Amino acid sequence: MSAARLDSALATVIAALLRLLAHAPRSVRVWAGNRLGNLARLLVPRGRRVARTNIGLAFPELSPKQRRALLYRHFRQLGQAFVELGPLWFWPLPQSLDLIRSVRGGDAVDTALQQGKGVILFTAHLGAWEAAVQYIGQRWPVTVLYMPTRNPAINAQMVAGRGRSGARLLTKEGGIRGLLQTLQRGEVVGVLPDQNVDPREGVFAPFFGRPACTTPLLARLAQRRGSPVFGLFAYRLPAGRGFEIEIIPLPESFPCGDDALDAATMNAALESAIRQAPEQYWWVHRRYKDPAPGWDYPY
Repeated sequence: MSAARLDSALATVIAALLRLLAHAPRSVRVWAGNRLGNLARLLVPRGRRVARTNIGLAFPELSPKQRRALLYRHFRQLGQAFVELGPLWFWPLPQSLDLIRSVRGGDAVDTALQQGKGVILFTAHLGAWEAAVQYIGQRWPVTVLYMPTRNPAINAQMVAGRGRSGARLLTKEGGIRGLLQTLQRGEVVGVLPDQNVDPREGVFAPFFGRPACTTPLLARLAQRRGSPVFGLFAYRLPAGRGFEIEIIPLPESFPCGDDALDAATMNAALESAIRQAPEQYWWVHRRYKDPAPGWDYPY
């Protein structure tokens, strides 16, 4: 079987599983998410090793037992993140949006949009970021920058699921100009800037006490139009009861024009949000893949 057919077959199986889970009772979805997360922790040693290292770096004050407990909770949250794609992508849209139980700070974005300079929203791979995309897509005219997956068939499903509430999706390769055009129209831009970038493209800024190679994109976009910037974070509620969204403005001094200082301000906001629900963050990502000069490679 060709690689393309294998990719398509895998996407079909995943979509069928998500549709099946979407029709299951909430208790069954929670149970399945926990079991899948536990299974991933056992079967994906590299991800387990990276997550354990990241948690140790981020929370040195925790005892080994506490870190291990956080690692276990983290993988169960990864399982929940997969299972919840069923309702988010395949339920009728009004029903999916009903899973968002509360939103704090949305009115501030409405007010900022009245300035006519557009608004930049950034989030992390934290909690239910898929639910965050659906929410902003139905509330504001928004263009979201995203990283395509290696499987074209899965990527097509992801784009359809994320965009079904109205969000436009752009890839990094062709998206920067599109983001600027979005801001020029006075609309909203969405960015996930919490992952490692190539040192040729990024700057080093503190993230949980260690320098991380960070994109300067957020500040540079804001500088071009004077666009207000907000962090938007969707937290997963216990027992599959849905999500709550919190929107927080960055200080008016952002951006200051210094890439490293601006990246530090953004990372501080991300870190503060992650500390509210640390088990829900994407610790399996090698955030310190490119260490700063003088720092070791931790993985």
